[in-house]
Amino acid sequence: MAEQYQFETRCIHGDGGFVKEHPYGAVSVPIFQTATFAHPGIGKSTGYDYSRESNPTRYELESVMSSLEGADDSIACATGMAAIGICLELFGEGSHILCTEDLYGGTVRMFESIGEKRGLKFSYVDTSDIDLVRKNIRKETKALYIETPSNPTMRITDFAEMRKLADEFGLLILADNTFLSPYFQKPLQLGADIVVHSGTKFLGGHNDVLAGFVCVKGKKLSEKLRYTYKTVGCSLSPFDSFLVLRGIKTLSVRLERQQENAKKIALWLKNRPDVTEVYYPGLEDHPPCQSAE
Repeated sequence: MAEQYQFETRCIHGDGGFVKEHPYGAVSVPIFQTATFAHPGIGKSTGYDYSRESNPTRYELESVMSSLEGADDSIACATGMAAIGICLELFGEGSHILCTEDLYGGTVRMFESIGEKRGLKFSYVDTSDIDLVRKNIRKETKALYIETPSNPTMRITDFAEMRKLADEFGLLILADNTFLSPYFQKPLQLGADIVVHSGTKFLGGHNDVLAGFVCVKGKKLSEKLRYTYKTVGCSLSPFDSFLVLRGIKTLSVRLERQQENAKKIALWLKNRPDVTEVYYPGLEDHPPCQSAE
C-alpha cells in the first residue's frame, strides 16, 4: 500500500497498515513502555517478547523509515554512532574500508579508536574523484563508506560511479544520509547497500531525542545486522521511538523551509567581501555540481 502514497503522506501514516492494530483504534502510535511481553501460552508468542529485540512502537518507526528510504529493513538504534557501530561488525579482522576523507569527526573517532583495535583498516580519500577512489582500493578492501554531502564541507560523491566500482571489486557501499535525509536523497535507490542516519538531526527535528538508523537492502545483510543489534543491545527506547515518529510527520515541511532559508543565507554570504568560501550544494559553483544533480 505504501507505494500508493506520496512521500509526505508516508511521513505521517507510514504505509497505512498499522492503525487497525493499535489498541482502541489509536490514530497516533501508542508508546508500548514495557520491557517484556506476556506469552499467551507455553511456546507461544505475540510476536514480541523482549523490547531489546523488538517493540511495537519501535517497529512502526522502523517500518516508516523503510518506506521512506526504500529499504528492505530498517533498524532503530539508540544513537547514530550505535548504528555505525553495528555496521562495523559486518567486517572481519584485516578488512579495509575506504572512506570519504571529509567525514564526520565522530565517525572517524569510532573507526580509529574502536575499529582499528578490532583489526579493521581505514583510509580516507576524496570520493568525488572517481580515479582516486579506484587507485586506493586494495586487495583487502571490503567496503566504501560514503558521506554525501560530506560533513562539514559538503563535498558531493557520485553514487552511480561508486556503484560501478563496487560491482567491479565486489564491495559493499555504506552511505551516511544524515545531511539530506530520505526527503532529498535515497542512497539505496542510487546504489548503496546500507544507509545510516543520525535520527537526532532532521528526522527527529526538535532537538529533544537521540536516535540512529541502519536502513538495509537485502535479507542476508539485514539478518546479520539484526543479530548484532539484539546481541549488543543498542535499541531505541519506545518513548524515543515515539518522539522520532512525531518528528518525521513534519519532515517534508521542515526541510522545504530549511533549504529555502539555507540558500538565502548562502547567497548572502557569497556576496560578502569578508567571506572567502561558502560551502553549499545549492550554489551553482559548488563542486562538482554536475554529479549532485
